[in-house]
Amino acid sequence: MFRNPKIMKSLLQILLLSIFIPIFGNAQDEKPQAIERACPNVFSFNKNKQIYSFRYASNHPIAEQNDKIKHLVIYIHGARRNGLDYYEWGEKAVNAAKKTDETLFISPQFNSEKDLEDHKHNSNHLFWTNNNWRVGDESVSSKNRKMEESFSSFSLIDSMIARACNKKLFPKLKKITIVGHSAGGQFVSRYVGMTPMPNILTKYNFNFIVMNPSSYMYLDDRRPVKTEMGLNFVKPDTTGCSSFNDYPRGMEKLNPYAAKIGVETIKQQFLNRDIAFILGEKDVNMNDSSLDKSCGGNLQGRFRLERGQFFYEYLQLYSNKKKIHQIETVPNVAHDGDKMVNSKAALWFMFRI
Repeated sequence: MFRNPKIMKSLLQILLLSIFIPIFGNAQDEKPQAIERACPNVFSFNKNKQIYSFRYASNHPIAEQNDKIKHLVIYIHGARRNGLDYYEWGEKAVNAAKKTDETLFISPQFNSEKDLEDHKHNSNHLFWTNNNWRVGDESVSSKNRKMEESFSSFSLIDSMIARACNKKLFPKLKKITIVGHSAGGQFVSRYVGMTPMPNILTKYNFNFIVMNPSSYMYLDDRRPVKTEMGLNFVKPDTTGCSSFNDYPRGMEKLNPYAAKIGVETIKQQFLNRDIAFILGEKDVNMNDSSLDKSCGGNLQGRFRLERGQFFYEYLQLYSNKKKIHQIETVPNVAHDGDKMVNSKAALWFMFRI
């Protein structure tokens, strides 16, 4: 367990955020575009006498006491920010597992400014540019929507977890599962190494599920290279690609949330936490419009399936005989957040059925 003082201070801020004046309202292609549907509920908090909000969907009220809830599952959407679609897909999985009564299932929604304008959401809603929420970057401000504070998307999930772990609300809650597909898979694959929540909420069991992300955060400057002898991991020729190891594809030039945790702690937490990688067997489109085609992305493999397989093999370089983390491939599925979360592999890693 890693109890870095900076992390503890950061967590205290998160926990304070989670209890500040809670206000709740009811209000497959992954191409970035304006959202069609907004999530109906609002997660709000007060900081420095200002209210800030983001939207979500859930199968149970998150501000009402419920002594049946044993398991919190959070499913992070893709680049279309279609949180309500992800909620409906994930709700099918919860129902298929026959875990509806005991599972608090939540899908958050990380908006762009255009999303908020299109749906006429009020001015306290947080928003991001370039879908940078997927790597934990901070929310932004604009001329039309002035924000006094900014918040990492990772810190908002920390706050949501902290609030759910209020024993007065959910006294039997014991397990917390964070799942993400596509851009949501990018989110979870970084968040798992950075969030301080498992270190503090030690009475809860955490696991993380990463599905079909476009890229991964490598823990050093080695990248996969295929040779006649097989797959090797070496520092690549980076001519014309000097930023290949910058965050979010590597550990250099970390964003503010990650920098507070620190490189070595991120590495150790990533290697020691419970992570499952689930890949679509047919997620092999090299021309997918939402595939990371940057030079740094291309150094990780040709398409999502290959990138996931390579990254899992890379992680075994850190292994002492025992395999690090788990991996499964879903037959006959490409880039589909519905079929992936309802696959046998996902149902197993979420609910052990």
